[in-house]
Amino acid sequence: MTDPLVAAGGSLGELPAVVRTWVDGWARSRGTDAPRDVPGGFRIEVGSPNHRARYVLPAADPAVLRDLVGAIDTPGLWIKVCAPREALEPALTPAWKISEPQYLMVSALAPMPPATPPPGYTLDLTDHDGIIDARVLCSGSGTGTGTGSGSGGAVPAASGRAALTTGAPGSVAYAVPAPSSPAPAPPCAAAAVFDMIGTEAAHRRRGLGRFLMASLARRAAELGAGQGVLVASPDGRALYEALGWRLRAPVTAAVFTA
Repeated sequence: MTDPLVAAGGSLGELPAVVRTWVDGWARSRGTDAPRDVPGGFRIEVGSPNHRARYVLPAADPAVLRDLVGAIDTPGLWIKVCAPREALEPALTPAWKISEPQYLMVSALAPMPPATPPPGYTLDLTDHDGIIDARVLCSGSGTGTGTGSGSGGAVPAASGRAALTTGAPGSVAYAVPAPSSPAPAPPCAAAAVFDMIGTEAAHRRRGLGRFLMASLARRAAELGAGQGVLVASPDGRALYEALGWRLRAPVTAAVFTA
């Protein structure tokens, strides 16, 4: 059977295919329109004042960057390039601001036993239409966090999301069986893009990030994803490397400010 990522234009190991998977999963996670192919990469309409749209480029091609930077005159447009800062910076004018470094990372996903939450915490996990949401909840007692709200005083301590994708822009993540089906339909997701992973400050250094990622990865694998993709901050990179994720490329982001 043909791997969906190969059918979408590259093997799992090729950077353009990994980037295509990332942008499609990110768009599905954030609820934006599907990415559009543009010269050298992709454009995603984000729609917020400080982030109107983003261009995502698998490589820092000087000609592509020259044309793109020369055509952008609207504040809030971003360029993200899978290359170190020194590859992007020469193409920019003083009107551009470069943000902190980021890292495109990948990991194989496989079925695994359920992870056990740290004492005092529980997992709330849901999935719908290929979007998996996870929240780690604290009881609000015995952890030095004060009182909570909601059922039983539980408060969110960590949260994250994974969006399933075949790697093709606008892809439907996986087949949903009909209610009368005698057996589940085989999933067809090739990858899961992990997004918005975070732990509240009062709950850090308690293993919640590790538990959250394991829970998301397990469910994604159950739904057919064999590859995980994410973009990490410098702090997040250390956690993901400890979990076995592999650095695929540095990512440099810049926004046009004036």
